[in-house]
Amino acid sequence: MGEVVIHVVVPDGYEEAFKKEVKEMAKYLRDRRKLKENMEKLFGILETDKTWKEIKREMYEGRLSRYLDST
Repeated sequence: MGEVVIHVVVPDGYEEAFKKEVKEMAKYLRDRRKLKENMEKLFGILETDKTWKEIKREMYEGRLSRYLDST
């Protein structure tokens, strides 16, 4: 694994929230192969016409909206 250091200017009070979101995205990128494998194992269990990508996007948007509602 590599390491990347990025300096970002964010509004006052959002430092920790921004850091948390970046860590979550890094965790997703690190584990995305495992996530895809798990989603493929679940294929057919949920009765839906949506693809796993659509479901994943909805999950991300739900997490994002919960974050925005809490601030």
